[in-house]
Amino acid sequence: MTGLIFFALAALSTPQDAPHPSTQAAYQAPVIRPFEPGRDFGRERAEGDADAERHRRPLDAPVTVEAYARSYEFMPSDVEAAYEQGVVAAEIRADQSAGRLDGAWRIVDAAGHTHYEVVLIDPGVGPAEGGWRNAAGWGAATSDGATLTLDGAGVLTLERTGNGWRGVLTVEGGAQPVSLVRPH
Repeated sequence: MTGLIFFALAALSTPQDAPHPSTQAAYQAPVIRPFEPGRDFGRERAEGDADAERHRRPLDAPVTVEAYARSYEFMPSDVEAAYEQGVVAAEIRADQSAGRLDGAWRIVDAAGHTHYEVVLIDPGVGPAEGGWRNAAGWGAATSDGATLTLDGAGVLTLERTGNGWRGVLTVEGGAQPVSLVRPH
């Protein structure tokens, strides 16, 4: 019995170390990739006005505004239009998968004074990561959705409001009500 108590006391008095940063999971690229056209992209036969003039001829004399009988710019080719649509669709998919904290933020007090500028990458699943800066310095920032930790600076509790967040910023033992708002 004495040995069991000694073992329990020894286990309780042994400090538990946090995992070393080198043992944590490495950064993984986001699941959504930018637009990547297929192998046959641009090789499809165009329909309709495919035989139209694609490139502007070199000017050999000045052209007045009255000389234009059609648009000032050439219409994009089918390939250019399809590529542009693919890029826009990839951007929309990336925005849809982002979490609520994704993007640039400012931590402001009730008077509107900015205390910190924060940029976060919120994948929508798991913690958001990023950085903060102010006149005194900069550092890493992480959030689990309930708190925003500004490494070396303070901790902000988060409560969702209309277009932003509000909470209490705790820095070196002092607490102050603040808001997390998007920059103008």
